[in-house]
Amino acid sequence: MSLSSATIDRSRDLAMHLLRAPLHLYKLGWGPALNWLPLLILTTRGRKSGLARHVVVEYRRHGSKYYIVSGWGADTDWYRNVQQDNRVTIQHGEHVVDARAQLVDDPAEALRALYMFSRNSWIYESLFARMSSAQAADLNTLAEVVEEFTVLRLEPTGDEPELPVVELYSEQVRQVALLVVLAIGLRLLLAVLLSGSSEGKKRDT
Repeated sequence: MSLSSATIDRSRDLAMHLLRAPLHLYKLGWGPALNWLPLLILTTRGRKSGLARHVVVEYRRHGSKYYIVSGWGADTDWYRNVQQDNRVTIQHGEHVVDARAQLVDDPAEALRALYMFSRNSWIYESLFARMSSAQAADLNTLAEVVEEFTVLRLEPTGDEPELPVVELYSEQVRQVALLVVLAIGLRLLLAVLLSGSSEGKKRDT
């Protein structure tokens, strides 16, 4: 394996671990606290196991439709699952809906979706350039390479979700996690108070 390939693999592994962090928060029952983030839990049916598979994806919304982009194209496991069965469950905070996932094959619609991502986040200018042969991620260059992206549309059906939401950790694990968070918060608060007290003493001398 070349150095460049190893670097890409390490970057991908790191990205996957970071993207899974919100999933653990959902398992702790803290999903509603993430309502303000443009992240959702996409649940697909495993193409081999038939079991529910959960993944965190960033989305942009237009009306009732959700748009997501597969960062690793058609090689992503969840995308392969969708190709086998396009019925999915969307979980965003306390909101849970059943939806159908569809690959966006209209270049104009895909370009609009990509623009919704890039206009609100400067990081996508670099990210989209890395994901394609484009030299930059403005509308003109994206229009030239839009077919290189895997863009999906999620359309809510109004039906009851067929696939289950993220399963919570046990009550014991959630209690321990809460105690850890409270302990960290208390320690930070004490550090701030002590720092303020030290600064006050310096001014008095």
